[in-house]
Amino acid sequence: MELKQNEQFLKKAYNKALIPCILSVLSGNINILADGILVGQRLGTSALAAINFSLPVYLVLCIAGSFIVSGTAICASDAIGKNQTEKAQNLYRMSISWCTAVSVFITFFGLIFLKPLSFLLCNDENVTPLVMEYSGVTIAGALPKILIYVPFWFLRLDGRNGQVTLMMLIMGVGNVALDVLFLYALNWGVFGAALASVLSTAAACVLGFVKLCDKKSSFPFGFRVKCEGVKFSEIAKAGSPSAANNLFQTLRVSVINTLLLRYCGSNTVAAFTAVNCIAAFEESVTSGVPQAASAMLGIYNGEHDNESTRMLMARQLKSGIPYSLPFSAIIILGADLISMAYGLDTPLRFAFVCMSLGMIPALINCVLSSYYNVSGRTQWANTIIFLRVFVISCASLFVLLYLGQSPWLFLFLGEILTLLFWFIATGILHKNRSRFLLLDNTLEKSGNVINFSVSGNTENICDASGRITDFCEENGMSPKQTMRISLAMEEIMTLIADKNEAAVEFDLRVYSLQGVIGIRIRYGGSEFNPLSYADDDDAYMGVRLIESMCEQTMYQRTFGTNTVQIFVEGGVSA
Repeated sequence: MELKQNEQFLKKAYNKALIPCILSVLSGNINILADGILVGQRLGTSALAAINFSLPVYLVLCIAGSFIVSGTAICASDAIGKNQTEKAQNLYRMSISWCTAVSVFITFFGLIFLKPLSFLLCNDENVTPLVMEYSGVTIAGALPKILIYVPFWFLRLDGRNGQVTLMMLIMGVGNVALDVLFLYALNWGVFGAALASVLSTAAACVLGFVKLCDKKSSFPFGFRVKCEGVKFSEIAKAGSPSAANNLFQTLRVSVINTLLLRYCGSNTVAAFTAVNCIAAFEESVTSGVPQAASAMLGIYNGEHDNESTRMLMARQLKSGIPYSLPFSAIIILGADLISMAYGLDTPLRFAFVCMSLGMIPALINCVLSSYYNVSGRTQWANTIIFLRVFVISCASLFVLLYLGQSPWLFLFLGEILTLLFWFIATGILHKNRSRFLLLDNTLEKSGNVINFSVSGNTENICDASGRITDFCEENGMSPKQTMRISLAMEEIMTLIADKNEAAVEFDLRVYSLQGVIGIRIRYGGSEFNPLSYADDDDAYMGVRLIESMCEQTMYQRTFGTNTVQIFVEGGVSA
């Protein structure tokens, strides 16, 4: 057996998160579609227009929540990768405090200035009162609208992706059910539509925090204004891509509508509304795939684990492309049905062909921007988002319209030209880092770190334990240190394999850096801490021996998997 890392453990861990993340994005988009149909059918075009005019209010809440929580969650994942559990928990508490404070601020001043705000959003005297009604309820419900980002991010960081899906389903199904009740049974109009959205979000938010407060959670509930060792600039930097994406998406729709109206007329604008709605369903793949990997990538970045990072980046594309192909086939074959459902005379098949051609490049762009965000290279993430979402999309559309070409080509060109920019830019600017992912390869080149995988049977465990001696000798470790590493690997992995009913796959990392010699053992299955035992349990005799021989041992539950850290010398992780 060669000491080499394979994909078995990583693939299982990632796949556990993938479907829940795709379903989470999908359920949110189905909710938006159903909500619009119900409001339009029951209340008419004026009410539907009022909701659209109120979109900036909702956008502000999304930007605030995503900015604060994504920033703190990404910093928390990096802290977990560096074994700074308390710091990660403090960042979680800080996100709650900041979200609560911002929510109160927005609600207080939003309600005070509700009337002038409504006139700013819409100056149509027939629609403005409805805008005021809808915006007022939304602003009053700012707390759950912003706070829901906390469980959405931190439950995924805790590896509980199924709970995130349940939250999103409650929000989506609850919103539709309350719309039916408030609009049809109680006839509450626009007020009822807004209230349905707030209450369904609040129910999902409560469920999320209930799950974060149970015994399985790694994040104890609490409030904290500051976190020692973390500057606001770090959180702002990490949170900026999520906020920028929300902002540029809205600006993009506004600019594209203006260009299409000027050059093509209102029928093409209506067609783009339908195309944009279908594009939102595309995000269940292009956004869901990188969301499933974000927690793992953040922790790998904190550990400087380049090999696992590369494998996970490749795994995202291997998983996302098979989902992209059937989606593309469905929208192309169903183009006429979609056009009929929206009451359009404009054919949509060519638009969906262009969207399909751009879907895999869009997936790659989203995977890259998410990776750069969690790995601390936010300038790269923001640049990709700025180009693909706004600048190149709008610029290519303008050029196409000016030249008299089909406007739908921009759906493809915006993505592929962004990829081309990235390819050229990384070639010019990577300097001493890897070409595409900009990874620091210093550790790999030094030979002081080795990653490898072991299947959980006794023969492979013993073989790996024996073969690690070559690595130890190459790094100048003494026979005593080598023996401790070999014995620790064998005892810990054998115990874990014996205690798990299902087959276990291990990913290991052994390192000797700056006076720190250690082992990281990561494994799947249900939560199991081999370092927690009764003193009179003979099955743990080997573990007790390891703890007495090594300087420090610790257990973590990260992104739904188990991690044991053993420091043979030194107490700081690599």
